[in-house]
Parts: sequence; structure tokens; C-alpha cells
Amino acid sequence: MRNLSVSMTRDVSIFCLINLSFLLHPSLPLALAQDSGHGLRNNKSREHHETSRQQQQSSTSSYGRLTLNEIYDEMDTLAVSYPDFVTVKTSQEEFGLPTACQQQESQHAGCYYKYIVLEDPVIYSNDAASKALKQRPDVFLSGALHGNERVGPVAMLETAKLLAKAAACESGVVSSNSDDCVELSLKYTIQQMSWLARLVSTRRIVIIPTTNAKGYKNNMREETYIQSNGSTLYLDPNRDFTFDNDPDKCMRTITGRTVNELFRKYLFQMSMTYHGGIENITFEWGAISVPSNTVSPDDIGQRVMADKMSTFAGALNQFGQLYPTDDMNAIFLYSIYGGFEDYVYAGSWKPDMTVQCTPDTYGGYPTSQTTYDDATLSTFNILVEISNNKNPSSSEYGTDYNLLNPPFSYNNNNGYAAKHIRTSLMAIDAVEPYVHIFRYKSKMLYRELKPLTALENKWSKRSKKGSSKVSSRPKVRWSVGGAFSVDDTFLLYGLWGDFPSTFNSINQLTDDQLNQVLNDTSGAFSVTRNRTGDTMWTDPSSSEMPEFRKRLNLSRFSPGDRIAVYAVAKVDQNWSTQPGNIWPNVDAQSHMVNIRTNSDYYKSKPAIDREVQGRLYWISVPLTVKIKAD
Repeated sequence: MRNLSVSMTRDVSIFCLINLSFLLHPSLPLALAQDSGHGLRNNKSREHHETSRQQQQSSTSSYGRLTLNEIYDEMDTLAVSYPDFVTVKTSQEEFGLPTACQQQESQHAGCYYKYIVLEDPVIYSNDAASKALKQRPDVFLSGALHGNERVGPVAMLETAKLLAKAAACESGVVSSNSDDCVELSLKYTIQQMSWLARLVSTRRIVIIPTTNAKGYKNNMREETYIQSNGSTLYLDPNRDFTFDNDPDKCMRTITGRTVNELFRKYLFQMSMTYHGGIENITFEWGAISVPSNTVSPDDIGQRVMADKMSTFAGALNQFGQLYPTDDMNAIFLYSIYGGFEDYVYAGSWKPDMTVQCTPDTYGGYPTSQTTYDDATLSTFNILVEISNNKNPSSSEYGTDYNLLNPPFSYNNNNGYAAKHIRTSLMAIDAVEPYVHIFRYKSKMLYRELKPLTALENKWSKRSKKGSSKVSSRPKVRWSVGGAFSVDDTFLLYGLWGDFPSTFNSINQLTDDQLNQVLNDTSGAFSVTRNRTGDTMWTDPSSSEMPEFRKRLNLSRFSPGDRIAVYAVAKVDQNWSTQPGNIWPNVDAQSHMVNIRTNSDYYKSKPAIDREVQGRLYWISVPLTVKIKAD
């Protein structure tokens, strides 16, 4: 792709794994963090560390069993407390679905199916960010299709609470002295808080903790429906979807219809569904009609993510055993008809196995609602079976002590809810790659995006800046997120005025737009030597954070010049490779695989003004360096 005749500086390049205890361990003070590249501490620092550790322990919160009413109350409280980021709705008010309780049944909270939408409505509100808004990825998290599998809803609720609070504290709309912000400051580093807030601003996250609310209320696997003859149907929501099913056997539940309406309303690129009754992490295929001993066209990416999630969840027992991972048909004792997982993954591109539903429950359901375009159901999906016991005791849910600080050993803090707050955060992060310049010389640049602050053209010229003399060779450090391996990364820099207007600090570039600069032969742009390396997800058990370092050669610039420095990366290219036993024999189909491996990939949902654009290279928010005289 890159034309090596471009004028470029061949600096010595270093890829390193430094001990970033300051990033991963909130008990370390930032002053020490900025000087801890070699892990050295003096006695005073150790005393400060111990004091901070004790403060963190005293603020630890435990997770545990919750009733449906308690979950709904906490959802409503979250929406009231953080209205800038959180919306709570029911599928009845949003989509006009019937309640799950018929007239002859008692009426309760489980008749109505509540879900949470987490997003930053301001950051991409400027006209200059219209492309970024269209391409902001959607993520779906389901806590419990089966109502008697109890941990997932608690983990999803706690994920929503953590993200909303972090975004609010980072935005400044909540005073930094508020109880929530003070509590978070004792538990998480500045870098972790910034990361959590970034997830809210750069993704749209839909969380339905109790997907089968009626079943959860009744502590029952199924959703019940009373027929006209008085008999009761016990309907399994995870047999109620359109893939590999009969038309009269799908969309019979309010659970299934709620999920279906959400997928029609959004453009989900990543999906997580949480279950219980066994312990494993799996992915497609899981349908009965799929030929035996075959894997999906997206198998490599699915397998990589499942393995990393298993590591990030941590040990299941004192022997250090992790969640087993494999495709569903390989790891389960049975396959199913009408499963959620295959429906969200293949419903848009395997029409011969996707039916239009004609249920007779709840007055029927229009067949138009199970007619799909080529974008709605191409979602990268992971299924987590959380625990052997579907309803473990509260003591097994864990706490938020060292929640984000690996390694994750087997202990009372690292319980089932804690594990899957982490796996859901990995899913949200991994939905889209990004590159982050986080240090210039000794200056830390962690707070890159501020929630609820609209991005304008070249906004980073004011917020992410430094200076240097012409004769200096300042060091820039960057990292890569939302990905699992780095196939190529480098710095690109030149005068601000020489970059095309497409380099506006907001929107990701197409490969053609980036090539316009990389292939420029005028000498206006410098490109450092390319490197390969790791990301934070390459080894989620490590307390060391991978980073890249390069020095800039500023000798061709003049005092008073302002240069823009971008970090660029290509990631996860092995995801487009396929084993020999894929079925069907097609290229990778999910949005998530294609956005990082296929620059020709494009899907859209014009009705909701959303699109998915593939690219090979991802570009950072730039650093502005002002050149000073020697």
C-alpha cells in the first residue's frame, strides 16, 4: 500500500512492553506512574501505595443476587442520575409490543421488557463529525434469555453503571467531588477512567439485562403463554429466532420480538449473550442444520476473541482453569433450531436458512418484521455460559476490588459478575480499532476525548499539543486498542496546512484518502519505519501494557511551524484467513471482521442513517507540535 519513495525519516524504532502498573493498578499515584517506566519506587512511594490500597479496599463494592424489581429500580435510578448518557425504555413503549402478561395473569414488572441505551449525544453532533456519527458502532449486550440464569443480568447492570458513572465524571457534568466520582477515583486510574468514558463516547451500547423479564421475575427458563383453551405454553426464547426454524415456531415470545425490534432499530456490529448452567465461551455455528465438523466463515476472529475473553475473565478455580472455548456445535452436547446466536450472525447473508415468522401468540406478529436487509444481521457474536450453577450464591458474584487490574486469580473478588463485567467491556472496546498517542516527551496525554464536548474541525490543535526545538528528536508514544494484534504501525507527520481537509481529527479515513498522503512524492510528509506488535488484548492477563515509541526528526521544519503527528495502525489481518472446513464457502461475513480486513466492505441502513465502512488502516487523533528556535 505504502509508496516507499515518500520522503520519510528512518528513525530507530522501539516496540516495548513496559511495566505500566500505573495504567493497570489504580492504587498507584499518578506522580509515581509518570516515573515508573522501570518499576522503581522509593520508601515514600511504597507508603503512599499502601495508603491508596487501603482506601481502595475500604470503598470496595460487592455484587450479588438481585430481583427483577431491584434491577429495574437501579436502571431507572441510573437514567435519572445520568440523563446525559443513559436512556431506559421498554419494548412496549418503543415498539408497541404487547406486554408479556395476559389479562388472566397477575400484572407485575416482568410484563414489561426494559433496556438501557448508553451513548454520548454531543460528541459527534457537529456537522464536521457527521461521518463519525454514521459509523459509530453499536454493541448489544443480553443478560438472560433464560430467566433462571441469574448472574448475567447483574453483570450487565453493573457494566452499565460503571460506564455511565465514568463518562459523567470525565465529562465534568458531575462534580469531581461528588460521591460517585470520589469513589471511582479510589478504584480506577485516570487512564482507566478515560478509557471507560471513551467507550461511551465512541460507541452506542444497548444493554438488556433481563432479556426474558417475565422468566426472570418467575425464576423460570421459559416465557409462559396461556392459550385460548387455558393450557400454558412454556416457550424457550432461545429457540424463538428466525434462523434454521419453522415459520410458526419463531417470534412467539415477547423476548424474541423485543430482541428482533432492537436489531431492526440499530446496526449492531458486536453482540454478547450471557447464559448459565455450564462454564464455557463459544461462537457460531450452533444450528442443527449446519453440516457437522464445519466452522463459520469468521472462525478465526471468533476464536481469537473467545480465547482472550476467557483469559480476561480469569481463573475459575484454585488450579487456574479458564473457561473452555470453541464453536457451539463442537463444545455443546446438542445443537438447536432457532437460536439467537446464529440468527444475529447470519440472518442477513444466509437467507435460505432465515424464515419469515408467522406466530399465533399475542395476536400474531407482522411478517415484515422478520424480513431483513443485508446489514441488520451480520453481527459478530459471543455466547458466555457463566457458571455451572444457574443461580450461584451472592458470595460467588465477586466485588469491584482490582476489577480491571490483571492478573485475575481465583479469589472472592474475582467472582462471576466481576468476570463478565470485564468480558462485556472487552466486547465494547474490540468492536472497532483505534490508535491513541498517549505521551509526548514527558507529557501524558490520556484524556484524549471529553464526553459531552462536540468535536470540531482540527479541535486537537488546541487540546493535544506540545513543542520542540528544531534540533531535538522528541519521543512520541502510542498504543493500539480495539484489536488483538498489530500488523503495521507508524507515525505520519507534516505541516498542518499540507494535510488534506479529510484529516480533520474526527473522522476515520478511507484507505484511498490515507494513500493520497502516503503516496505523495513532494517531500511534505514524513513517515517513520513500520513496526508490528501487540495491543492490550494480546495478553489480557498481563500487567504490562504494549506501547510503541518513535522519535521525530524535525530538522526540515522552521521555528513557528505547527506540525500534525498522526499514529497509524493496521490490525488483526489474520481474521480474514479461513481454515479448510468453513461452511458455507464464502469470505468472512461479519461487520467486525470486515471493517478491519476489507477496505471494499460497505453496508448501510439508510432508515437509521448508519453505515459500516471497511478499512485496513486506522488513524489517531493527531498531536500538534509547535517548532521553536534552538
